[in-house]
Amino acid sequence: MADATLEQERLAAAQALAVAGQGPAYLPPFAVSQLGSMGIELELMVLDRLTYDLMPAAPDILRLLDMQSKKWIATPEITTSMLEVASSILGSYAEAAAEIEEIRSSVQHAAFRVGAAISGGGAHPFQKWNEQRIYPKERYRESAKKYGYLAKMFTVFGMHVHIGVPSADEAVRLCAWLTQRAPLFIALSANSPCWQGEESGFCSARSNVVGAFPMSGTMPAHIRTWHDFELHFARLAGHGIVNSIKDFYWDVRPKPEFGTIELRVLDTPLHPSYAAALACYARELCIEAFEAPGTWPLDDSRELYAWNRFNAAKDGVEASWINPCTGVGLPVRQVVMDDLDRLARRSRDPGFGQACRMIGELMRDGGQARWLTAHLDAGSGMNDLSRVASEMFERAPAGAAPAGAPA
Repeated sequence: MADATLEQERLAAAQALAVAGQGPAYLPPFAVSQLGSMGIELELMVLDRLTYDLMPAAPDILRLLDMQSKKWIATPEITTSMLEVASSILGSYAEAAAEIEEIRSSVQHAAFRVGAAISGGGAHPFQKWNEQRIYPKERYRESAKKYGYLAKMFTVFGMHVHIGVPSADEAVRLCAWLTQRAPLFIALSANSPCWQGEESGFCSARSNVVGAFPMSGTMPAHIRTWHDFELHFARLAGHGIVNSIKDFYWDVRPKPEFGTIELRVLDTPLHPSYAAALACYARELCIEAFEAPGTWPLDDSRELYAWNRFNAAKDGVEASWINPCTGVGLPVRQVVMDDLDRLARRSRDPGFGQACRMIGELMRDGGQARWLTAHLDAGSGMNDLSRVASEMFERAPAGAAPAGAPA
């Protein structure tokens, strides 16, 4: 046992040095985890309570949260107006919903104590990238040196979902399957219609920011096994392009130290209660694919994926999606409802029906992006939009659309 603990500490230290850019490139072995276990990460906005502009108060909020006994964790993000919360390992919708509500309440109260507010959403409506401050952490300083102004442009706010997979090879296969449906999650979560003080014409402006990074996109189609991935990593590391798994900004990537695959495309929901439902949808898709061993998507065309992704970001829940396996284009709403109906019949999670109802709410009245732009259409300004989003976050869940959304 002592030897195993020492080995884990050695691997963790090598990983930490690689992530910080202070040690050699390192890819940890793929850990074993339970199929369908979940983890949820949310990047949250820290706002000034008077102006509803971004406020660099994340360090103060994190100090308060560090004093709290909890199963989940709160950590800094690349700029000081952002903070990230990450759940413990979750096994069901009920567990996820309960812990996400605890997180929401805790973060809101800590923010209030330092004169700040918290908001979901994928991008702040009117912040200016050049006004943001890099968080004083070595990894983020290195990112700023490496990526220049893109590091501050990355003041966008996403939701990541981790799904447990029991083997490395299956993680690669499930990455391929979940990637095909990633645009559906962009559409369902889209809630960043404004960018730098202007309506963007997109339901998710956040989605376009990620594409500026050189390692964005999707896992290459030639990777079919974990060994293939290790060779790919080693080749890129040899060129100095990557140093750790965190240097891959793919829409879906393996996360070997956790034994998971990670879906990274979602805007942070306006209310955290939707996060549990979206995570369970992703989890059920992965379980379904796992139970069809040896199968792979029939069309891995990057152009087709890019088109589906663009449409989802542009039009949200009103978008169309071309099924890569059949070539048939259908409305996102229909695809999602068909998925949920099929998955509900096979799910072993007693709370999945409630998750389906919450996702149905996300598609009401044009989705979250339209809930926000309806306020602009009624004459509200950008500050009002930011305030409304914050007020949505602050209300305890009621099982229906939060106040501020059209009835």
